[in-house]
Amino acid sequence: MTSYDARVQALRREPIEPTEKGFGGPLHTGPTSAEELVAAAPLATGGWLSSPRVVVRESALGHNIATMAQYCADRGVLLYPHGKTTMAPQVVAAQLAAGASGVTVATVSQARVFHHFGVTQVLVANEVTDRAGALWLAQVLDRDPANTVMCYVDSVHGVELLDAVVRDTGTSHRLAVLLELGHEGGRTGVRTTAAARSIAEAVVHSGGLRLVGTAGYEGSLVRPTPEQTATAAREYCTRMAELTTTLLKEGYLEQPALVSAGGSAYFDAVVDVLADEPGWQLVLRSGCYVTHDHGLYRSLSPFERGETGLSLRPALGVWAPVLSRPDRTTVVLGAGRRDVSSDAGLPVLLAADRAGTRVDVGDTEPERLFDQHLVVTVSSENDLRPGDEVELGISHPCTTFDKWRWIPVVDDDDRVVDVLRTFF
Repeated sequence: MTSYDARVQALRREPIEPTEKGFGGPLHTGPTSAEELVAAAPLATGGWLSSPRVVVRESALGHNIATMAQYCADRGVLLYPHGKTTMAPQVVAAQLAAGASGVTVATVSQARVFHHFGVTQVLVANEVTDRAGALWLAQVLDRDPANTVMCYVDSVHGVELLDAVVRDTGTSHRLAVLLELGHEGGRTGVRTTAAARSIAEAVVHSGGLRLVGTAGYEGSLVRPTPEQTATAAREYCTRMAELTTTLLKEGYLEQPALVSAGGSAYFDAVVDVLADEPGWQLVLRSGCYVTHDHGLYRSLSPFERGETGLSLRPALGVWAPVLSRPDRTTVVLGAGRRDVSSDAGLPVLLAADRAGTRVDVGDTEPERLFDQHLVVTVSSENDLRPGDEVELGISHPCTTFDKWRWIPVVDDDDRVVDVLRTFF
């Protein structure tokens, strides 16, 4: 067992208090570890856990991890799944076991979490300009050069800030950085080749940094249709290829360089343009594939567009009680913005349970989400009533995971087989 496996396994022995959201059912009257809860084998439905609650379906999670691993292996690309999606070391452990080469994070604080659990290959897919963050990266590198931590740069001044902190530690090792290419209307990232050349020059002449590749994010491109966005993503990746080729030819990079891109919506465009190049190794950073969803990525994922011959399964759901039926065409559920994502669409009703009996959720339309309530329009014939429990499908898993500290994992019989710990 690796140190990572051991530390992850230790999470399953941590006490889960009955005051945790989604817990505190009849089998959970005091501090109970995940191991103890799994041994009791409670159902996730039928009143054994409190409501609202979130659950992850084990079979779908495993299927998605294996599917993305197969996709990357077949195309010769490395996968550093984005850890910010779940911030769950148990999930990242499964991704690494399936073949992922490292983990991506958005911040140094997220990097610290996965490094604590023993992940040695971490890509901070962002600029690091705060002294505390830069100092931690340098100290990790100095303590053990086998720990590969990398981050982005997109300005000469940013290079100088990062370099100064690294050199102040007195380490003899150089911190690996990737030059980020941006686009108009996007987020971070250099906009022109001339500016990129200046930044590369600054890295080469620094005392504490080394340029190992380029990076970018095609997911911030927005066009009127998915097809137009996919075309824009390919054009952007072509710019990345041209920039990387220029930096290689001019001696700023050595082969094989790293080239990293790939969100969860258009990673096929990234692979089409940037994979299978002798001058560099492509690293995908997709994250939301791991649980997929019933909204944003169900409509945008390459696996859903049928272009890969592979498929994903929604693995994440939130159960909520029916609180009220104030009139014949309105149902109010006990879950809101504190429980489910709402930044990329409202949750949808998937199923309902009444003491073990299935209740129809057809002819339902979510209308408004409050802090603790979801208002749903239903047909007058719909039979939902207070006390029923409704399973909600979500859109954009990142902003559902961050609302829960402990998340039950259930098998296909809805029995709890694990509990995930998140670190947001």
